This record gives sequence, C-alpha cells and structure tokens, in this order.
Amino acid sequence: MKDINWDAPAQLHERSDGGSDMFYDFKTLKSGPLAELVAHVMALPTAERERVVIDAAGIGSINVQDIAGLAERSDFPAS
Repeated sequence: MKDINWDAPAQLHERSDGGSDMFYDFKTLKSGPLAELVAHVMALPTAERERVVIDAAGIGSINVQDIAGLAERSDFPAS
C-alpha cells in the first residue's frame, strides 16, 4: 500500500469463525476513519487483535499483519 487515505471511512470487524481471512460470519465492532481504527486495533491485547480485520473504502479488507504495518508507517497520524 503506497498512498494511504488515513481519513477513509472504515469498519472494524471481528470474526467468529476459526481464524480464516475470509469474510465469513463477522460482527461490526466500530466504524470511523482508517487511522482511528488502526490505532484502536494496535491498542488491543494480542489475542483480540488476531480476530479482527479492517474494511476500508478504497483499500478493502486489511488483516492484522497489514494493520501492524500501517501503524509503523512514518506517515501514520499518531493518536
């Protein structure tokens, strides 16, 4: 992911299945700008982090590894 719109509308989803990255049986936990949701996920305990994905407009589904990568970017607006 090169250019990121940190203000893109996004939703945080938690999966209730066995851990697949497929969009299956998810529950929406929170909506907001991408940057806010990335910060929220990174503040979660590790076990909870593994169960979430972010779906962001113009980007699509972002898994926990990619969320962590976004949080490490130099252009990530720290909250």
